[in-house]
Amino acid sequence: MKKSVLERIHSVEKKIVTSMDNEDFISISNLSEELDTLIKEFTNNVNSAKNLSKDVKELETLLSKLDFFKKQTSEIFKNYRSKVSAQTKMHKAYKKYSG
Repeated sequence: MKKSVLERIHSVEKKIVTSMDNEDFISISNLSEELDTLIKEFTNNVNSAKNLSKDVKELETLLSKLDFFKKQTSEIFKNYRSKVSAQTKMHKAYKKYSG
């Protein structure tokens, strides 16, 4: 069960990276919710003391990836806003001086 959940988590992570590359913030939001649900499902299945060290490592990796996604998404969105702002200013200047 945990292996299946981990595979789904890794699949969603790849989709998030692709969405970040494409600046698809709507997909990032939806995928983040899906990832949240999967992580909760994974943590609910962590119950065996003998495998706990492996699960703890996996959870630490997930935490690290979540932190990375948070920082990257923030940076990408900041750059996106800046680019849109510059385009808007150029468009307004063009309208002002062209006609």
